[in-house]
Amino acid sequence: MRIAVLDVDGTLIAGTLAGPLPGMLAEAGLVPRDRLARLRRAQTDSDAEDVQAAARLHELFAAMLTDVPCGAVSTAMADLWQRQRERLFDFTRPLITALKETGCVPVLISGGPQEMVAHLAGELGVPLFRGTRFETADGLYTGRVAATVCGGKDAAAQDLVGEERIDWPASLAVGNSLGDVSSLSQVGRPVVFEPTPALRLLARHRSWPVCDRTSLLTHLRDQAALPVPPPRPARDLPSTRPTVPATSVASVVRRLTERLLDQVGGQGAVTGECRSRVTESALMLTLLRRAKTLPGVQSRLHTYLSRSRTAADAFDTSVIDATLHGIAPADRHRLIEETFAGAAQHSSDRKKLALEAILAVVGPEPFHVDAPSHAFEHHNEATWTRLRQIALHHLHVPDPVAPELTTRLLKMTERGQARGIIEGNVFAHLFALLSLQRMAPGHRVIDDGITALARAVRDDGGMPFITSEETFSTATAGLALVRAGADRHVLYAMGDYLTAQQAGNGGFAYAQDVVQTDTDSTAHVLAFLHTLDPERYRAPLHAARQNLTRHLGEDGGVPTYRPGQPSEPTMTANTITALQPYHFAHAHLLERATRYLLDTQKPDGTFERSWSLSEANAMLRALNALTLAHQHNPAGHRGRLAPAIDSIHQRLLVTPNPDGGWGRTPGEASDPMSTAYTLTALAPTHRTHPTVQAGLHHLLSRQNPDGGYTSVSDQAAPRPLRYTIPVLTDIFVLLALTHYA
Repeated sequence: MRIAVLDVDGTLIAGTLAGPLPGMLAEAGLVPRDRLARLRRAQTDSDAEDVQAAARLHELFAAMLTDVPCGAVSTAMADLWQRQRERLFDFTRPLITALKETGCVPVLISGGPQEMVAHLAGELGVPLFRGTRFETADGLYTGRVAATVCGGKDAAAQDLVGEERIDWPASLAVGNSLGDVSSLSQVGRPVVFEPTPALRLLARHRSWPVCDRTSLLTHLRDQAALPVPPPRPARDLPSTRPTVPATSVASVVRRLTERLLDQVGGQGAVTGECRSRVTESALMLTLLRRAKTLPGVQSRLHTYLSRSRTAADAFDTSVIDATLHGIAPADRHRLIEETFAGAAQHSSDRKKLALEAILAVVGPEPFHVDAPSHAFEHHNEATWTRLRQIALHHLHVPDPVAPELTTRLLKMTERGQARGIIEGNVFAHLFALLSLQRMAPGHRVIDDGITALARAVRDDGGMPFITSEETFSTATAGLALVRAGADRHVLYAMGDYLTAQQAGNGGFAYAQDVVQTDTDSTAHVLAFLHTLDPERYRAPLHAARQNLTRHLGEDGGVPTYRPGQPSEPTMTANTITALQPYHFAHAHLLERATRYLLDTQKPDGTFERSWSLSEANAMLRALNALTLAHQHNPAGHRGRLAPAIDSIHQRLLVTPNPDGGWGRTPGEASDPMSTAYTLTALAPTHRTHPTVQAGLHHLLSRQNPDGGYTSVSDQAAPRPLRYTIPVLTDIFVLLALTHYA
């Protein structure tokens, strides 16, 4: 018999079939949240291609189900299936139909729960399927794994057909990861579908065909004679749509360039002012109420919060309700978990503490949070994080508070606010003052801090997360304006302004008058100054390079703020890109950093998103770095560079929305920032691709009458809370469009 061994997760359905199940079970109160947290940590830390890691995840999921009624889980799975069935790829049903018509028996094999695979198999009319089974007894789950797909998918397929002899040379297999290698190797017609970087590399060596969701049916029709219908367009991309004329793009570029040049101040800085946010507005109103001061500002803050509730998400709504009406969220911990899940951000105890502290401090006194002691640690942290952590500890400790703690916080706050808002960080400054208000109400330091913060109230009556982002905004604007051919005198003014902001350690802070430097700002300034005039800025460039090299971690990665902190893929990519022009001076560092970046790429081609909520942001940065490394040595890193680059291209090309644009993650509404990141990434290699041209049409259509662009924010801090620097949208859209003008 001829069979078709079909993988499920990421092959027949977008994402994972049972991915949301653990969260659903926890929301229903069927499983403990601490076990859900343990499973999610393991998922974040695990290598998806590692067989042992996969087995460990099955064990953790099984343990989570201990003593849970089977019927309740079955009900949850049935509910989940009704949601997930909409995520089947457009080709899935026609593929199964065509296989049956030609007498090829489809076999579904997945690492997901057997019952979920059964729902899929029932929908498709496929009797042969296998997933992971979890042990039950007396109508309850025992907490143990009963059986997994072991010994390879080819062995599982043979077991499913029993005594029948499989005609392997005439059979077909479709898979996307190393877990599919056994079946792909066995059949005569292997098809690698949107593969992980590791499988893509193997496919190159073995000359296996690689397809994506737009080309699979066509390939099988042409190469396997499957009677499949012509693929219907996944989005409105009529073949007759012309390529966007460069003159049309050039016109938009000119308007955007003029608009951005108007943002350059006399000193050469682009201010990058931050918009109001619910969090800081609620904290400020709480502080002013407790200090019984500035009633006019209180009224404006109250109005801002009331007006903001209409468009607020669940977390902001809870903050507003707690602040204005004293209504606490029904389940604080659930709200926080859902906030992280909604932003697809990994939650740590410290990150959760920040969100819990917001809800606690705007609620009725006394302040109370449920957090482990290590969540309050503040050593080797950024200046504002250390201040916030100390303030939270000061709020959290029971009475009587040691006077030494109050004295320390008073000194830190007084010293920090001598130049205005501490490090430009309204969020941290507010927590410091709210904490001091507990033990030293009416103290001069509190009054001085309130005076400084009140100057940051925006025209809409709200408070921002930070005051401004001069350094980062000026550096990124400079990179865009150089490509746009802006006046060199203005560009030199911007470069000179930035060099004046360089700290003694060679690094750059995100804003003027901020002490804490970061590798993100440093790398972008370095890139701009090198692009503008490497001779003119030789000395500051050298100091900035030395600063970045000091941040290299033992794992080869680079953190955001301080050496020794956890490395981040995006910061590492920035460093590679900034130092690549000086490759011979930093060859060893670049080799290690590139290896780290390759190792942190996810199977779907994405990377951890760091301070952005848009996956295209991280992919663009990584793509720039990996492309430079590949250009320097295409055969380097055992041939892993090209597959990693191809995986990024693939992810971007198959995830636009029907309107042609891209959202922060697949399925989210299109926004100019994510679309701009994507178009920048694809410009060097896919400039004329229909998907790219559709994206370009979409981006041009989103221009405002004043020539600028408006977008949902993709920046987040403390992660995953969004904040908005409006000028960055114009900057990154301009940068994208200069590749097409």
